[in-house]
Amino acid sequence: MQSLRKNSHQETQPLYKNVKVMNLLGSKFISFLGDQIYLLALPLIVLQITGSAVSMGIIAAVERIPVFFQPIAGWIADTYNRKRILYFSDLSRGVLLLLLAVLYQTSTLEFWHIAAGALFMGWLTQLHNAAGFAFLPHLVQKERLHEANAWVEGLFQTAIIIGPALGGLLVSMTAPGVGLFLNALSFFLTFWMLTKIHIEYKNKVTSFNRRTFFHTFTTELKEGFKHVFHTKIIWYTNLALMISTFGTTMFLTLLIFHLKEVLLLKPAEIGIILSLGGIMAIAGALITNKMSCIFRYQTILMFAHLAGGLSIIGLAYSTTFLTVAITNAIGVLAACMINPCIRTIRQTYTPDVLLGRVQATSRWMTWILLPVSAMLSGYLASFTSSEFTITIGGVVTASTFLFYLLPAVRKA
Repeated sequence: MQSLRKNSHQETQPLYKNVKVMNLLGSKFISFLGDQIYLLALPLIVLQITGSAVSMGIIAAVERIPVFFQPIAGWIADTYNRKRILYFSDLSRGVLLLLLAVLYQTSTLEFWHIAAGALFMGWLTQLHNAAGFAFLPHLVQKERLHEANAWVEGLFQTAIIIGPALGGLLVSMTAPGVGLFLNALSFFLTFWMLTKIHIEYKNKVTSFNRRTFFHTFTTELKEGFKHVFHTKIIWYTNLALMISTFGTTMFLTLLIFHLKEVLLLKPAEIGIILSLGGIMAIAGALITNKMSCIFRYQTILMFAHLAGGLSIIGLAYSTTFLTVAITNAIGVLAACMINPCIRTIRQTYTPDVLLGRVQATSRWMTWILLPVSAMLSGYLASFTSSEFTITIGGVVTASTFLFYLLPAVRKA
């Protein structure tokens, strides 16, 4: 199996001249911004209606239920026209949020409306993510695929920095319901931008006439799992990411508590630390494009996992604002170098007909242990300390560099 860098120096069309890719990236950025406003507005609306923190937790949990059904979203993305799935998911989310906004403005919005809306939003988002991942390779030359993935990650991190501040300003000047209107508008705008992408795409011809739907569905769903398992470079990088995410979740669960209650940092100082992390996240996403021209993905990923884990350990024993800010920035930089590399590996080593299922299955693997990690971190911290628990998370994360010493991953 040849290195992913084999064509990295061939002359290709610059990404900014690819109108189709620019439309897709632009639509993603607008969608990312809208999502950040939504993530701020929705809890405020729940709190306003119910006055209960428990209700906020219920809505957050409901919205994440579809995460466990990602393989189904991947199968849909591989079976039906991916461009139409993107149309459908964006338009549906826009209509759904517009309906919730109207109910809020007319004072008829109830808790069950929000719960149902959050559940459908979660599912449509999973559907959109699976189709978008599989659709991108149709728009960009193979040699520019990693660059496109790096820009997707960079735009996402930029939206995380800009979105909450923008949303907070707008909501404070108006009302939380305006956040729903703005997010609905963002989805209508992304739908319009997607219609500007003209590409002939034929969905897979299914054999529903010769087999039952259930048999076809289960058989094809297994294909995604089998490809992930038998393609060792994907399997091992997924395992590394799953274990690494387990460790970083232990850290992130306790981060704010540790900064505020243990180090006694002021909210303004915590905000600066998080904002600096956001800036480094953008840098981490974009720097991999340059590094991929020099180093193999195996080297980049091994360094990122090791540096990320060591930075978490360093933060656990940092006692000043400056050292905390530096170690956190290094960790975020390393973490955001990983995603573009992983996405490109999956897209490169997966046939087009399996792209949706492989991505959805891989994300399912990565996230399945998140609830366990979050609960474990809280349990350990209550019996030991946040420093010890965060250190354990860092050790777990750093240890995943060993996966990149395996022969199958060295080929990346």
